[in-house]
Amino acid sequence: MKVRVITGLVAAVLPLAALFFLQTHILAIVLVPFMAMVSYEICHVVKMKNKGIIIFSAIVAAMVPIVMEWDLLDLLRVPLWLPLLAYIFILVVMMLARFEETRFEHVLIALMASLGAPVAVSMIVMYRDFIKAREGAAYEQNLAVFLLFFAFCCAWLTDTFAYFTGSKLGKHKLAPKISPKKTWEGAIGGVVGTALANVGFAAIFNAVFLHGHQLRLLSIGLISVPICIVSMIGDMAASSLKRSYGAKDFGHLFPGHGGVMDRIDSLSYVAPFMFSLLQLENSMALQIFYK
Repeated sequence: MKVRVITGLVAAVLPLAALFFLQTHILAIVLVPFMAMVSYEICHVVKMKNKGIIIFSAIVAAMVPIVMEWDLLDLLRVPLWLPLLAYIFILVVMMLARFEETRFEHVLIALMASLGAPVAVSMIVMYRDFIKAREGAAYEQNLAVFLLFFAFCCAWLTDTFAYFTGSKLGKHKLAPKISPKKTWEGAIGGVVGTALANVGFAAIFNAVFLHGHQLRLLSIGLISVPICIVSMIGDMAASSLKRSYGAKDFGHLFPGHGGVMDRIDSLSYVAPFMFSLLQLENSMALQIFYK
C-alpha cells in the first residue's frame, strides 16, 4: 500500500507540473514516448504477435501529439480522411501479410491504441490552450489552472474515493464480470467524494486566487457528477479489455498502478468530455464555472 500511495502521488504531481509549467511545444514532445508506450501496452495485452503492426501503431501514436500541436495536416493542406484511410489500408496489408498470427480484431485494436488514447490525452493540452487563449485578466489565468486541476481530480480522485468507500461499505457488485472489486457503494462514494472535494478546491481558489469573478460552487459540484461518471466508464472500458485477455494491468511502469494506460484510462474519457463542454458557446461554457 505504501508503494502504491507514493507511486500514485508521483504519477499525479509530475504530469500536473508538466502541464502547468511546460510550454505547449515542449509538452507535446514529452508526450511522444508515453503515447508510443500506450499503444505498445494495449497491443501487448491483447497478445498481438504481428511486430509490424505493433511498431507501426506505436509510431503513429507517438506522432499524434506532434501532429495535433503543430496542426501539420492543415499546414500540409492534407484532409484528415486521407492519412487515416492510408493508415487503415497499411494495417490491413500488414494483417494479410502475416495472416497466420494476426486476427482482424487486431487491426481495430491497433487503431484504438494508436489514435483513441493519444488523441484524447492530447486534447488536455488543447483544452489548456483553449482556455489560456481567452486570457485577458489574472482571474482567467487562474481559472485555466483550476479547470485543468478539476479535470484531473474527476479522472483520478473518483477511483480513489471509490476504492476506499467500496473497501469499507461495498456490498453490491457493480460489474462483477469486468471488475469484481467495484461496488455500487464505492461508485457512489467516488462520485460524491470527488464532487465535495472539487467544491472544497473551488472554495480555496475563490479565497486565495480569485478576487474578482468567483467560481460557482454549486455548479462545480453538479458538473462533477456526470464527469465522474464518464471517468468511471473509461476505467470500466479499460478493465473490460484487460479482462477479455486475462490481464491485470496494461504494464508495470508504475509499481502498484500498472502501466501508462492504467494511469490515463479515465483521463482519456474525461479530457474529450471537458474539451467538448468548453467548445460550447464560449460565454455559456465558462459561465458554467464562474460568475
